[in-house]
Amino acid sequence: MTILANIANIKPQLSPSAQKIAALILQQPKLVVTLSSQQLAQQANVGQSSIVKFTQKLGFKGFPAFKSAIIAELDRQQAIGNNPQQLHDQINQSDTFITIAQKLAHQKTDAIIETTHAIDTLSFEKIVALFTHAQRIQLIGLGDATPIAKDFSTKLLTLGMAVIAEQETHLQMTIVQTLQPCDVLCIIGEESPHQNVLLAAHHAKTNGVPLITLTSPHSTTLRQLAQFTLDTLAVETSMCSDSQKYNYSIALQAAQQTLTDLVFMALAQQSLKNNTSNNN
Repeated sequence: MTILANIANIKPQLSPSAQKIAALILQQPKLVVTLSSQQLAQQANVGQSSIVKFTQKLGFKGFPAFKSAIIAELDRQQAIGNNPQQLHDQINQSDTFITIAQKLAHQKTDAIIETTHAIDTLSFEKIVALFTHAQRIQLIGLGDATPIAKDFSTKLLTLGMAVIAEQETHLQMTIVQTLQPCDVLCIIGEESPHQNVLLAAHHAKTNGVPLITLTSPHSTTLRQLAQFTLDTLAVETSMCSDSQKYNYSIALQAAQQTLTDLVFMALAQQSLKNNTSNNN
């Protein structure tokens, strides 16, 4: 979900002063990015502290960071072309291939941007440290995330890490039962009530095995069991048609791929530093 779409979504639940700010931003986003926090407060007829609280509620440290994100969002809309509001719509049968391409690019880009904005730096650093020091790493990809997990395992193998990415459910559970606290279990994807992976996650937690999940906020059980979670965020739909399910799945895979690539790049960077230090 884009920042502007998120503001529109939460606007009814905001305080009266925050609703004034939200309304002005939604009506004139191009004007807002030219204003200081004091000027925006004057335009919205609220106190300057309300601007700071509003941006923090959206997950930003302050107004400058919020304004930079809005500028980037407007730039993306302009670069993709077409009507920005139209591009928020789901792909449908009447769309031309050009329109489909534009919508798909917009949805995948939004998923990547929102996912990377949601990363907690301290948690990410701890996740990288767990991967770095793990004796063994077991990767489990759920559903459409199976190829993401396989790609991630291939990348980690290039760094000389001991990675297991078995796709067969019973073998996954057998492997989990051998994991120790010095190992790591990483689960990628969306949980299902019928998935045996929840048993694997419970087993890992019971035995003190660090569990890292890359999943959406809907996977509540996995998130509760995980030691660390990286959020995968994509624009949600009513899922009333197969095409809308495909849209969401594709955007979610883009978010998952981005997170695994980020972890890999951080590990590769750490490996390079260690090699340079050893050579010196």
